[in-house]
Amino acid sequence: MITYLSPDFSVITAYILSAVIAAVSVVAVFFAYRLLNAIPARWLCDFDEEPTEEMLGKRYEFRLSGIFVSALLVFVTLLCFFAFGYTIYTLFSLFICYAMLLIIMSDAKYSIIPDQFTAVLAIICVAFSLYDLFLGEKLMIKSFWDILLGAVCGSGTLLVINILSILIFKKEGMGFGDVKLMVPIGAMLGFPMVFASFFIAVMTAGVYIVFLLFKKLFSKSEVSAYFPFGPFLCIGAISVLLFQNQIEYAVQWYVDMLIL
Repeated sequence: MITYLSPDFSVITAYILSAVIAAVSVVAVFFAYRLLNAIPARWLCDFDEEPTEEMLGKRYEFRLSGIFVSALLVFVTLLCFFAFGYTIYTLFSLFICYAMLLIIMSDAKYSIIPDQFTAVLAIICVAFSLYDLFLGEKLMIKSFWDILLGAVCGSGTLLVINILSILIFKKEGMGFGDVKLMVPIGAMLGFPMVFASFFIAVMTAGVYIVFLLFKKLFSKSEVSAYFPFGPFLCIGAISVLLFQNQIEYAVQWYVDMLIL
């Protein structure tokens, strides 16, 4: 007698979901490239700058970079589902990650964070925080003051660093776009987790600086001393958003070790 094995629908569902996520991610990244090519060139300039010829032409080519960004978005999307499951939180986190993707791409290439992208991110982040506070499980936001203090402390930290840099080194240490970016990030993560986000941003930027030093050491090409900090702020924010429990546990473990 032949025994037929019943299909494992959970595995099948997981494969289907992964395929859908991959397809949607490629389409989303392709649309991001189209959007960044379609926005006015003035969005990518400071107030006292004029668009260059390169900005007036085709700014982003999908090609290999698009494939890499698509794979990265697939990975982040899977992390969102892993962190929040099939909930409204996942939907919010996906929109937040997509808005930050646009910010990362613009800042990485042109060292500018368009205010329009920051405004869209702010709307999504505030909506996320209000949902978490009033309708959700209060995963990030426990009170309205968490939103306000997170926004003020996040942007205030970068503003103080910028002021000190101007006073000591006679030049800006942070772009004002980074200061504005920390407002929605702080409102989303709340107080005090916004500081964890900033710490992760500094650590990942430090790794990148080490990479630049090695590149300068072994490469004949000139390496710029300036690099945009916005992408690292986004990395820190996404890390805390998706791994808040693990980060809180690690911090508590470290504090307990210090006390002992």
